Amino acid sequence: MSNILMTMAEERESTRDDYFAVKYKVDEHDCFDFSNALMALGHDVFFVNWDDLHDRQFIRMFRYNHKEFVTPLSLESFDLIFVYKMEGYYFDLERFFRMVQTFEHTGRLVINHPATIRHNIDKRYLWDLEKKGIQVVPTHYVDDSVRRRLADGESFVVKPIRGERGNDVLLIRNVEELSTIAGRENEYLAQNFMADIRHGERSLVFLGFQYQHAVLKRPSADRPHEFRCNESVGGTVAVYQPTAEDLDFAERTLRAYESLGCPIHYSRIDLIQTAKGPTLMEAELINPSIFANYSGKGVEFGKSIARYFDQLLTKRQGAH
Repeated sequence: MSNILMTMAEERESTRDDYFAVKYKVDEHDCFDFSNALMALGHDVFFVNWDDLHDRQFIRMFRYNHKEFVTPLSLESFDLIFVYKMEGYYFDLERFFRMVQTFEHTGRLVINHPATIRHNIDKRYLWDLEKKGIQVVPTHYVDDSVRRRLADGESFVVKPIRGERGNDVLLIRNVEELSTIAGRENEYLAQNFMADIRHGERSLVFLGFQYQHAVLKRPSADRPHEFRCNESVGGTVAVYQPTAEDLDFAERTLRAYESLGCPIHYSRIDLIQTAKGPTLMEAELINPSIFANYSGKGVEFGKSIARYFDQLLTKRQGAH
């Protein structure tokens, strides 16, 4: 039996002595399916809230197998640490990086790999992938060339270099609207507004380089000027069957990412179809929502991720 630790976004007010409440309902059943499948393979699963990590030790810990809070185990007691969900970590990145470093120093298996987490948290990774031959949404610094193009009538989506869940993502249609980020331009990137987003963003989920399932995310149909697909702003999610071209593009993207020195484990590739073919919107390699239950694949994906983790642990134990 191995001990597996999962960081969770907790809804504290709903947590009970025998129940760890999950904040984002889109993820709730997915994490429970993971845990049930890991238990079935003989592993012991523990949930923690990242807010409870103090000086290399969690002060609260929920043992999922027995549905109870227990005296926290030391991090060195865990064979695998799954950086799954955290609430508000983009607003406290210094502490988040300390947590990842703490996990890394245990010498245990950390998913996703700390090198991958550090690289993926900065959206300038898109340029690294572009240099590897991956077609990405044209991305720029917010500079004078962007201002000139705005003055000529182009529109840009401006987003934080480090951000999540569509927070502070803006559609900028003229130079005056850049005043919203005045003085903070170096914290943002500008991407060409892609009208193709109205046809939907294709999100493909992978374990390693093995495709699992996919969804199609669309902006709100009731808000014609909305460009974000996030459910929090009215976006919708539907099951999607990727094309061979989609699958090839997504795998090539992951292979390119691995070539940057970033191990690939748990990921979601977001792309849109343009006149030039599949185009990368984002490669989510930190804590992607994977919509398993939306795809009717919750239990099946839970078993897949449990087998994947089990194989990693077996390989690691064999190497030692």
